[in-house]
This record gives sequence, structure tokens and C-alpha cells, in this order.
Amino acid sequence: MTENALARSLRLRHIAMISIGGVVGAGFFIGASTPISVAGPGALLSYALAGLMTFLVNLMLRDIALRAPGHGSFVNQIRHALGGHAGFMTGWTYWLVWVTTLAIEIMAAAALLAPLVHLPFGAVEVIILTTMTAANLMAVQAYGEMEYWFAMLKIAAIALFIMIGLAAVFHGDGAIHQSFASPAGLVPHGWMALLAVIPAIVFSMSGSEVVTIAALESDAPDRNIAKATRAVALRVVGFYLCSVALILCLVPWSQIVPGESPFLLVLNRLHVPFASAAMEVVIVSAMLSTLNSGLYATSRVLFELADVDDAPAQFMRLDPRTQAPRIAVLFSAAAALAISAIAIASPNTVFAFLLSATGALIIFHNALIVLTRIRLCGMGATPLLTLVLLMGALVAMAMVAHTRHELALSTVTMMLTGCVALLRHLMGRAPRRVCSLSRPGR
Repeated sequence: MTENALARSLRLRHIAMISIGGVVGAGFFIGASTPISVAGPGALLSYALAGLMTFLVNLMLRDIALRAPGHGSFVNQIRHALGGHAGFMTGWTYWLVWVTTLAIEIMAAAALLAPLVHLPFGAVEVIILTTMTAANLMAVQAYGEMEYWFAMLKIAAIALFIMIGLAAVFHGDGAIHQSFASPAGLVPHGWMALLAVIPAIVFSMSGSEVVTIAALESDAPDRNIAKATRAVALRVVGFYLCSVALILCLVPWSQIVPGESPFLLVLNRLHVPFASAAMEVVIVSAMLSTLNSGLYATSRVLFELADVDDAPAQFMRLDPRTQAPRIAVLFSAAAALAISAIAIASPNTVFAFLLSATGALIIFHNALIVLTRIRLCGMGATPLLTLVLLMGALVAMAMVAHTRHELALSTVTMMLTGCVALLRHLMGRAPRRVCSLSRPGR
């Protein structure tokens, strides 16, 4: 194994679970309350549209891996097809999205754990992040096994919730009439509300592209990308749609409070014993799993950026014992901790800006994935439909006041990153088009 070669010890089951771990976090178990309370029963349609978009983007990733093997993660596939500037912009904005998400997950987990362990909030944040950083500094196979069981706990919890919910619906213990046949109708706040919540749902479903990052540390990256992308997307979309449908069937949508877990509300309504304690364990494990996957993704993206001279070469330095990109892991962890500290010190200025600036970046990244697929495989009905859905999500953001601000700042963030790439080009440091990371012999 060469000095700068990542380990190739992950298996397909690890890759799939690392990706699912990056998707299903607090944004699922708690965040589902906001779209339902805003859009009412029609939120199920919003979830269906966002789910279709997520599924189609994953099909694009599969097609790219089959058409142009050997070019690494989706970031480097974009670089290969659309050029070094597009790769630079995608890599760094994707890293920014993830470290901001990591900060949110750290704060959410600390908020739940601090009252239980009787330690200061900041100390709990540091302990959580230190633990997840240590996990990411392990040999990748050990990390993959740890994340596999972390994510498996979430899947088991969702599966159990679905079984309990189905049993209750068939038993007649539901609120289907209150949600779907109420005088207010399926769209009590109007059709615009359905559009308004789609960007938030898309963001909560994002993370399945981590498949393309994790697969690089397996024995057959492109084959595993092609196998895992579709399967992961189907599982994620299935979990979201089944869960939201059952929530709407079992409790009146008007009683769902934003920021509170609708899953726990359902379980309490059904008088499931120990529901609160069990749900807290699941939510905390979901947050830690997302932290684990996110720290993994950010460190590997930094590694790839460094490999094409888009980031300092130090990010390519590997631990000789574990083959983990140690400095990249530590830098991403430090950035996430800094953002969480900023959130406490300046919640309404700097942190609010970061949240808004990353609001539409996932949609931009997905659009670049589709353009990469078109460049490599040609135009077709599927990529055209995907682009229409993605553009529809951006239009929806532009039509709603609070997301219009996010769209504007995200656009500015992409433009500024593009300006940095252009400046590097003018200074004689143009981003390389092809990543040497995936070349044979590395």
C-alpha cells in the first residue's frame, strides 16, 4: 500500500450503512414535524416529490459510475465531466454544508444529553465530538463496523415504528379522518405551503451521495457505487414516506408541534411503554451516527481536494497505522466545533448566515450531478425530469420569503467559490481536471 493510498477494507454493507447514517438523523426523527405542521396532510405529497428527486439523483450517480469508472466520488466525477472549476466549487461547498450540519447535530445531541449527565453544555459538545473524532481516526474497517451497527439501530427503530403503526391503523386506532378528511382539506395552508417545505425535505434526505465517497475505500469502488446508490435511495425514501404516512394516519396533523418528535407523539398516543426513553436513545444514536458519517465524508472530501491541489497537501497525510486521513479528520472536527461555538456566541448573525448560505447548496450539487450524467451519457427522459424537479425546488425557494433569502445567499456562496477557483487559475494554480486518487497503481 502506497504512502497516500486510502485503505480498501470497507464492504458493501458498510458503504450502505455509512450512507444511511448520513441521511437519517435528527432531521428525520424531529424535523419531520415542521413540514407536516406547515403543509398539513399534503406534506405527504411534498415528501413524495422530494423522495422522487432523491431517487432520481441516485440513479444519476449509478449511471455515472457505470459510464466513467475510476474517477472517485461524485465530487471528482463532476470534476472529470465538467472541469476543475466545477470540482473545486462542489468540493468546498459540500464540505461547508457538512460541517454546518455537524455543528447542528452536535448542539442537538448535547441539548438532549446535558441534562442527563449533569455537565455544562459546552463540555458535552466537546465530549461528543471527541468521541466521534476518535472513531474516525480508527482503521476504516473498524469505523465501518461501528457505523454499521449505529445505522442498524436506526433502521430497526424505524422498522419497529412502522410495524406498530400499521398494527394500530388496522386495529382502527387512528386519526385518518382528522388528517385526510377534515374540513380544512389536504392543503389547509394552500398549495404554496407544499412547495415551501420541499427544500427542507430535500435537505433532510440528503447524504446518500456519501455512497460514492465511502466506496473509494472498498475493493471495487465503481461496482459498489452502482450497487449501493439505488438500494440506499429506495430504503431512505421508503422509510420517510411510510413513516410520514403513518404519522398522519395516527395523529391529527394539527396537533404536531414543530421541533417536537412526531414519532414520540404517535407512540405516546398508542400508550407504548417506555416510548419516551426509547425514543431518546434512538434520536441520540441517530445524531451520533450522522456525526460519524458526516465527519467521515468531510475528511475524505478534503483528502480528494488535496489530491488535486485544491486544498493544502497536509490533508493527504495518512496515519501509517490506520491509513485514515488524520489531519483532514481533525480539521473538519475543529471546524464543526468552531461553528457550534459561533452558534452559541452569535446565533442570529454569523451562524444564521451559515445556515442560510448552505440552504440551497444540496440542490445545486444535485443539479451538477445531473449535468455530469448528461455530459457523460447524453440527455434522456430521466435526467430531464430530474432537472425539472430540481429547478422546481429552486423556484419554490424563490417564491417563499424565508427560503428566498437562503437561495440568494447559497447562490452568492457558489459564486464566491467560483471566483476563488478563477483567481487560482489566474495565479497559475488551476484546479486539475482529473483526480489522480483513482488512477491505477495508487
